[in-house]
Amino acid sequence: CMGDSITEGFGVELSESYPSVLQNLLGEEYRVVNKGVCCTTTLNVENEKGVMGMPYMREARYQEALQEKGDIYVVMLGTNDAQDDMQDFKYEQNDMISRKADFVPCYRQILQAVKAASPGAVIYAGLPIPVQNCIWRKHQESYLKEIRACIKEAAAAEGVSLLDIEGAFAALPKEEQLKLYQEDNLHPNKEGYK
Repeated sequence: CMGDSITEGFGVELSESYPSVLQNLLGEEYRVVNKGVCCTTTLNVENEKGVMGMPYMREARYQEALQEKGDIYVVMLGTNDAQDDMQDFKYEQNDMISRKADFVPCYRQILQAVKAASPGAVIYAGLPIPVQNCIWRKHQESYLKEIRACIKEAAAAEGVSLLDIEGAFAALPKEEQLKLYQEDNLHPNKEGYK
């Protein structure tokens, strides 16, 4: 499982993260490995001030995930690419949505690296869960809708299947959805990870 804080399991016990839940569901015949890294982005770009965001591709866990040579990969990134960080802090290096045009090439690069590391592996691109009036105004559902469209484009170009995680949440009534989030309205709680 490759991704950001939602994969790593921000805000819950490690045993409650979605990779751990998946391990429990699949049983001992499978070995589920969590290579999520909090705060990471799909984008791996620089501007005149340096690296923007915190690119997942530059993290040790990214390389470790490729070295696993897994049979099945779940890539769930994009939530941190759907932010501007300009309303509160005016921090240009986290204005990720302004570089949306670079998202598809970067996402494809990740998918291509997985294919090269593990030829024949089944790869799923996860569509991130909705942002629900997040306490950090930089994270916006309107931006994440744009990013989900980019994920679909990249997945189609690489022949990768989609996991409609967003759809699983959105299918529930709004009051039921909100019960699946932590107080930040960005990360799932224990029940949400399930």
